[in-house]
Amino acid sequence: MSVDDKALKALDLDSLSLPPDPRVASVEVADYTDSTGEPALRVLVTLDETADIESLPSEAIGQLKSAIRASLRRHGITVFPYIFLAKPSELAEADDKE
Repeated sequence: MSVDDKALKALDLDSLSLPPDPRVASVEVADYTDSTGEPALRVLVTLDETADIESLPSEAIGQLKSAIRASLRRHGITVFPYIFLAKPSELAEADDKE
């Protein structure tokens, strides 16, 4: 099983133990190379459209990211995960600009 397959399994929403807030719509993961050339993961967490990212307490974001990192470690993945949060409308906006 490649790191990508393991990461997909580790971040499957059906088995991932996430905090109740913010609500997560989907999680995508891809192999990534950081600015120093080291292998890493790029994790895109798509939040529910109703999430008010600006008013979320930093603790809620920290708990979400911590749950993702813990699941990756439990599945034997040791590369650093760069975790990005966005709402569907923000992703659509970014696509429109390209």
